[in-house]
Amino acid sequence: MNALLRTGSFTSSEIGALMTEGKAKGSFGAPALTYIEEKNMERRLGRALKNEPDAKPLDWGHLCEGFVFEMLGIEYSTQSKQTIVHPDFDCWVGTPDSVCYQEYNTAVDVKSPFTLKSFCQLVDGWKANGIQGIRDNHKEGDKYYWQIVSNAILTRCSEGELIVFCPLESQVSGLVQRGIDQYDWLMYAGMENLPWLPDNNGHYNSLNKFRFPIPEADRKLLTNRVVEAVKMLVNSKLVTA
Repeated sequence: MNALLRTGSFTSSEIGALMTEGKAKGSFGAPALTYIEEKNMERRLGRALKNEPDAKPLDWGHLCEGFVFEMLGIEYSTQSKQTIVHPDFDCWVGTPDSVCYQEYNTAVDVKSPFTLKSFCQLVDGWKANGIQGIRDNHKEGDKYYWQIVSNAILTRCSEGELIVFCPLESQVSGLVQRGIDQYDWLMYAGMENLPWLPDNNGHYNSLNKFRFPIPEADRKLLTNRVVEAVKMLVNSKLVTA
């Protein structure tokens, strides 16, 4: 069901494309126009447009996600199999990794980068300047930011949280054993082909939790971009007047 909801819809994971601007103020940039046209293709086809060309980073992320939630505790409820639809749109959906309502009103996304460079850029970016540092320091930092903003809107959360994970060397073999039946490529992956931190590296933590408030201005900005994008979709409309 989740795949059907996502087909032809703007998803939190890719919605950052709509935030790119063209030469005229307020216009859509080339990535936004491409994204909108891809959604129209899916609507005409009645199926998802593309398959994942390299499944390893996605597999690794899924494998690590379960491990991360075991570390986080019961206040973080796993929601990564539940797609949420915006109440006022028929084409704005998101699948947050978690929503933490007990201690904080927080939309949570977990990233387990498949490269150490990506992991370091995320952590170093946060240390430099919080979520803005991640947006500036990582090639997909802006994409991750708007993903969390979108999910915060869909879940009515006031805060966002980016959890960044990389296993320690001592944890890798256990992770591989957990996933080897599901992901065949792990059978042939040596330690040199997987991301991990030395147990006593002295600088980076394996599990990093970066919480930040979602500015109301950014909620409105993203919503307005979706409103304009919906006008360019075929067979789409506002659900409510």
